[in-house]
Amino acid sequence: MTDKNNKRLFKVAPLATAIAASLFTVNASAVEWHGYARSGIGMSDNGDQQCINKQAVGRLGNECETYAELDLQQELFNRDGRTFKVETMLSYKSNQDGDYEALNSEDDEIALRQMNVQAKGVLGFAPEATLWAGKRYYQRHDIHHLDLFYWDVSGPGAGIEGIDAGAGKFSAAWTRGYGNINILDFRYSGIQVGASSLEVGLDLAKPRLTDAQKDAGAADDLSTLLTAELSTPIMDGFNKIVFQYGTEGYASPMRNFGGGQWNGTLDKGGKGFRLIDWGVVKPSANIELSYAAMYGVFEDDTMNDDSSFYSISARPAYKWSDYMRTYLEVGYFAADDDGVDSQLDKITIAQAWSAGPSFWARPEIRVFASYINDGEGAPFEGGEDSVLNFGVQMEAWW
Repeated sequence: MTDKNNKRLFKVAPLATAIAASLFTVNASAVEWHGYARSGIGMSDNGDQQCINKQAVGRLGNECETYAELDLQQELFNRDGRTFKVETMLSYKSNQDGDYEALNSEDDEIALRQMNVQAKGVLGFAPEATLWAGKRYYQRHDIHHLDLFYWDVSGPGAGIEGIDAGAGKFSAAWTRGYGNINILDFRYSGIQVGASSLEVGLDLAKPRLTDAQKDAGAADDLSTLLTAELSTPIMDGFNKIVFQYGTEGYASPMRNFGGGQWNGTLDKGGKGFRLIDWGVVKPSANIELSYAAMYGVFEDDTMNDDSSFYSISARPAYKWSDYMRTYLEVGYFAADDDGVDSQLDKITIAQAWSAGPSFWARPEIRVFASYINDGEGAPFEGGEDSVLNFGVQMEAWW
């Protein structure tokens, strides 16, 4: 072998060694596949299945689309207590009209929901914490039978999660909401109050206006959201009491029964609060129950525009066996928006076959019949104020 070739070999060898070493540091674990899906077929007494605000009266028998989230995760590095994980998620939605529904059509959608890296054990001052960056579902709080996310700052962002801090854990994040809204999220969780656990949080949101928006006089006031949640174990389940107080843009959910995300509007001078009590309990061996009660008030000092709402809903389940159950879901919603009253009510009965005895067992196939009534309007096809839906639906998460 010539000296020239020897020199080339000596140059390549360190590179090959480095590549081999890096490969051996990568965790050989398989890709994790997680997700959520719902789909089915339905009709009404007046044609197609028709649905209304499920966050107000419940989702069972009140979902008219196919929706799925497909999530892939893999731990790419694991050494000396330090890990790096990559997560990606795509979602899609279609109207479940037929066999071929192109996801690039006007009524069907495909979206990027998550794309992030989570690193644990890399912060010297808090090795127990997770450092993350990217687009992420972040510490979402929801009521499942309503599909209501009442505390949610998910989106592109970065943060440090789970720092040991005295009686609980501290987390801080910077995320971006709809309409180019910058959000700072601070949470302190796991505070023991007797048998209960308390979590408190502060969210600060401020729009980042373009020059054109500034010239048009668009508002960019700072909005705040204060949240306190007390979770208590009860009857082989839990009960959660939630109090939220919001100003400006965060006051809107208290007005229109929205979720916990910024909804893209700014109610200048607005303020409001929301009180939630919800839980999932097991009163007996064969009965499980999900329930929720809410009350909210919105006040606008500049427009003298006040509103309030209340909602109550429940989904009891009777288990005939570990794999078959009967659901009854009922919901009632009433609102007074500056003197204009509105109300909704729904009742659904469903026979279901589930992959196990737990209330949370999925996949599940359901045959349902659902009566929905709008007491003040006529939103349904043909100008009717009520509709009877029936059909079959599957729901799965993994």
